[in-house]
Amino acid sequence: MQRDNALDAVKGFAILLVMAGHCIVLNGLNATDPYIYDAIKSVQMPLFMLVSGIANAPRIIASPACIAAQAGANAPRAQASERSGLSKLKRRAVSYLVPFFSWFVLVYLATHLLQKEVSVSGFLTELKQLLLQTDRGLWFLMTLFVVTTVTMIAQTLADTLSDRMSGVRGKNIRRLLFLVFSGVCYLLFFVQGRSGNTFLSPSLTLQYFPFYLFGYVMRPVLEEKKMFYFDGEERMSHLKSGENRRLIWTGCLLLVIGAATFLGAVVALDLTAPVSGVADMLGQMAISLAGTLVVFAVVYMFARKREKKTGRRTFLAWIGTYTLEIYVLHFRFARLLGLSEKHLQMYSLRGQFWLLAAFAVMSVCTAVSIVLIRQIPVLSFLLFGKKTVFLQDVRKGHL
Repeated sequence: MQRDNALDAVKGFAILLVMAGHCIVLNGLNATDPYIYDAIKSVQMPLFMLVSGIANAPRIIASPACIAAQAGANAPRAQASERSGLSKLKRRAVSYLVPFFSWFVLVYLATHLLQKEVSVSGFLTELKQLLLQTDRGLWFLMTLFVVTTVTMIAQTLADTLSDRMSGVRGKNIRRLLFLVFSGVCYLLFFVQGRSGNTFLSPSLTLQYFPFYLFGYVMRPVLEEKKMFYFDGEERMSHLKSGENRRLIWTGCLLLVIGAATFLGAVVALDLTAPVSGVADMLGQMAISLAGTLVVFAVVYMFARKREKKTGRRTFLAWIGTYTLEIYVLHFRFARLLGLSEKHLQMYSLRGQFWLLAAFAVMSVCTAVSIVLIRQIPVLSFLLFGKKTVFLQDVRKGHL
């Protein structure tokens, strides 16, 4: 399947939200900002999770025939599914875990070498703290790896148990099994969190897994019903013009309702406040889902139409191909202008000027760092999880 540039555009928009949010909070401007940062924080990571779920989903959930074809094998369907899942999991492990641990080691050395406090016991202590509280580091990479692994396990189990079933009945049973296994895993994370065991931060998995699962489930359903395609094909071409118009107007109405609900919640509630129970968590997740779906739909359709009109991918799509590199680097440059020492107000011309300046400086430093790091394959592999160039140079004996 060809790459969906519109999905990349959504990723690009999401990483720009993350950069703006870090510029605000790391410089202390969120203290005078009751609205903008609330909206950004409620959407930025759920949007990434939604896009990741869509990108990793098969065209038809748990379709053994499709998975076997993608694996290029005539082996039994469950075995082909398992091999395909393991191969994808290995790639995700490299992309997510290598930079997660590499940056931990780099930051540890950078902060302890000058004080001559480097020791094996100290390193292991901080590593333990990281694994028990992943937001001490690049938490999103670990959480994304956890939810991807859980989804692949649930998918493989559903494929295996329904291997001999075919037709509509078999497909529905596979979907049901997949959702059941995913729900059981989610419940286990909930129990882990309530038990006080914080290994790999189950609270973050509980918060973001539903967004990933929503995208993973909705992609094949929409494509199967021929209501929407994520590979550049025309949508709803099989429908009569009247049905097409009704779907479009229904979609627009839902977008308006979702946007009004989200913006109303941003104005009326403090969406950055810690949740105090299951009801609060579910309420915040519902608000985030409404905002996330609105942003996704608007950015995706804009990018798709723009690409169709110009014949070129959008600037957001280009940014979206560097989201991991930007994610691991950008916040390290957010404080360079020292905005927290300038006593700025968020909603003032002076505050906005310095915020834009900080964003520009952070963007330039991030871009230059990415270019420089990518020139050294081993660093590109360790810091960005990009193994292709690195392994090619290893095989050719260049390293």
